[in-house]
Amino acid sequence: MINTKKLSFLKYDAAYISDPSNLFYFTNYKNEDARIIITRNENLYISDQRVKEEFESVCPNFRFIDIGDGGGYVQKSLDCLDKLKIKRIGYENLSIINHEFIMLKNYKLIPISQEMQLIRSIKEEYELSCIEYAQNITDLVFLKALDSIKVGISEIELESFINSQIYLNGGTLAFDTIVAFGKNTSKPHAHPTNNVLRERDVITIDFGAKYKGYCSDMTRSIAVGKPEDDYISLYQLVLEAQKTALEKLKAGMSGAECDYLARNYFSKFNMEVFFTHSLGHSLGIDIHEKPSLSKFYNGLIDSNVITSVEPGLYLPNRFGVRIEDIVVFREDGVRNLTKSPKELIIL
Repeated sequence: MINTKKLSFLKYDAAYISDPSNLFYFTNYKNEDARIIITRNENLYISDQRVKEEFESVCPNFRFIDIGDGGGYVQKSLDCLDKLKIKRIGYENLSIINHEFIMLKNYKLIPISQEMQLIRSIKEEYELSCIEYAQNITDLVFLKALDSIKVGISEIELESFINSQIYLNGGTLAFDTIVAFGKNTSKPHAHPTNNVLRERDVITIDFGAKYKGYCSDMTRSIAVGKPEDDYISLYQLVLEAQKTALEKLKAGMSGAECDYLARNYFSKFNMEVFFTHSLGHSLGIDIHEKPSLSKFYNGLIDSNVITSVEPGLYLPNRFGVRIEDIVVFREDGVRNLTKSPKELIIL
């Protein structure tokens, strides 16, 4: 259970929570048909009788408020705010639904989305353990996937196998699995198709398990039979760029400084133009959270932030390579949660 006291209340009397991921963050209970009001004195969970018994058994530090026969979650929330004589409300300005925002217009509204992003970015030990376990599932599924890769299998068939193994090993899907063969690997977020694997094809697999509501993420690029020499050279560039970044990343660096480590390495070989995305993104309840390891992000990366580290190079209509691990930032470096091998695997 996340400590609601993390909210500062310096500028508002209550926080009004409607974003599904933030609802889960504060309660560890998945239910989008709810609203939360957090005050200095108590926490209210506003939902309906369908979830009352289960919610109260797992989340005793919230007072359950039944919406009753009519009015809905928002109107019931307004009634509670009025009873509590709340005037200044922190609200999720980056995600609130427009009609809900309009219903709150009589209150002093103070944006808190950036505050929420910062709070959620620094993971507590429970969150770290869930993400590490999710990554353990991902590593295990990768080894099983290697055994299933045969000439003649389609991208969709391999995707289906990976997804089924995630469920069989105790996880759910963190995001839509990416499987790409041959030329499709030049598309960073290719969608699986009926494209069939051929001898000497290359493969990119990007997938992750979710465990107890928390995501993992990993990408591996492999070959079936000896690939062409240009692919091997490209693979080594990406691998060395990742190793260079992993050796130097640490808490206190800006997102732009982190990204520069890989981007600068590629520039030495005049290849940076083929690095078409950022070095990494934070993850947790959502697969993409803030902060990011991006040339556009100048904020600092704190300790206990988890991000991906995923340099990639993509040659249009030929092939692409991406290698992705997830790491925990510490003051003296990063701890890599990903255990799958990274040297080029040739099946």
